[in-house]
Amino acid sequence: MKVSNIKAMRNYLYKNSGFSPKTVNNVISTLGYSLQSSYGELKELSSKLENCAENGANVGFIGFIYYNETIPFFKKHRQDIVHHMENAAAEMGTDIISMVQSFGVFRNSAKPTVGEIGKALWGSGQSQNLTSLYNVFAWYALEEIAHTWYRYLEDNPSVWEKLSA
Repeated sequence: MKVSNIKAMRNYLYKNSGFSPKTVNNVISTLGYSLQSSYGELKELSSKLENCAENGANVGFIGFIYYNETIPFFKKHRQDIVHHMENAAAEMGTDIISMVQSFGVFRNSAKPTVGEIGKALWGSGQSQNLTSLYNVFAWYALEEIAHTWYRYLEDNPSVWEKLSA
């Protein structure tokens, strides 16, 4: 599949990321892009996703920086994100709690407890002490979509070269 515009990128991400079209669309729009964007904007978005895949969402991407952005994103896409995380954990031969506790963002801090992760993923309402987990789960969606795009670029070096020029 040759990707030459954001709409084609979106279609590729639908088919290969494991996220619903709604979540993929919202990641793209939250980053500030529309489906009618120019080729130059495709290059910008591709570069952002590449950067995210290489460095993680915690380095800061528009729409995924502040809690007032990431918490609503996670709540809006909670079911899809949880489903994706469950599938990813199963593919890795682990459970979702262990997978979350192994996230690099917790490398130099206290890992969230089983109860905290459970409340954040499956609980109702919002708890102030779970804010950082909601944030991490929004980042998870962004990073997984970015990794899907990065794999596309690795598999299509001529496209990567054109988008990087």
